[in-house]
Amino acid sequence: MTKPIFLIFFPIMILQSCITSLHPLVTKNTAVTDSRLTGTWNSDGLDYTIQKVFESDFYNERKDASLGPPFKRDSILFSKSYVIHYMKNKIKYDLYGSMIQLNGEYFMNFTNADMNQDDTTAIEMEVCPTCLLQTYTIARIRFSNSNTIKLDFIDGDFLYKQINVGRMKLKHETDELYDTFLITASTYELQKFIQKYGNDDRFFDKENSVTLIRKS
Repeated sequence: MTKPIFLIFFPIMILQSCITSLHPLVTKNTAVTDSRLTGTWNSDGLDYTIQKVFESDFYNERKDASLGPPFKRDSILFSKSYVIHYMKNKIKYDLYGSMIQLNGEYFMNFTNADMNQDDTTAIEMEVCPTCLLQTYTIARIRFSNSNTIKLDFIDGDFLYKQINVGRMKLKHETDELYDTFLITASTYELQKFIQKYGNDDRFFDKENSVTLIRKS
């Protein structure tokens, strides 16, 4: 059997493997916020900054330009969303994150907002959410306390096997040639799926969990 490599168009967080969805889990009508998210965090030597979108450095650096999509188009959603910023291998990453509460658990979907090299002499690489096929990665968010957050990403290998043997049903596409797996279920179907399986710890990859420790 071909081992699935879950389709990721650009690196998400520091993970080696995670599932990718064509549609978001969170919409403007279901998004929730939590003040415990914002701040500066550290995980395994990497620093992360989490800010509300319209209070973020990412937004402030762009607001003087004539802001078109996606800010105007999705202003309600962005008002309830976050920018997660971090740097790895001298490349800056910015992710959009929107959170939902299902069955008493918090879940966040992430999508790339921007990526550029820290070296100002290098050719800048930018990712525009409206220029390329936008995809989403999903994690369960658990607040151990005000200073610790754990992100549990869905175990792609477990999900693939369960779908393959018929124990779970979720719309998807596979490409055996490129060894990829993409969830194509609608937002509503994703929410129902997470409600059903989101409390099952087998559903999450312990090796790809990220624990954030507050710095400030």
